[in-house]
Amino acid sequence: FWLVAAHGTQADYVRNLQANPRVRVKADGAWRAGTAIALPGDDALARSRTLPYQWDAAIGRMMASAPLTIRIDLDSAP
Repeated sequence: FWLVAAHGTQADYVRNLQANPRVRVKADGAWRAGTAIALPGDDALARSRTLPYQWDAAIGRMMASAPLTIRIDLDSAP
């Protein structure tokens, strides 16, 4: 599971992920647990071009001050 934080470590949710990487995301109508990992070495702008909802991604790229890729490794499905 991938996302791009437009304002990188300035975003409160990224700071929260750095303090406690355990997260829950809702995918296909079900909550899934996982572990978030910030990837500062990843090309976040290039990554955003591969994500769904390209209209939103394009706006995010225009407004981004310090884009940062976040990868969420989902736990095994129950």
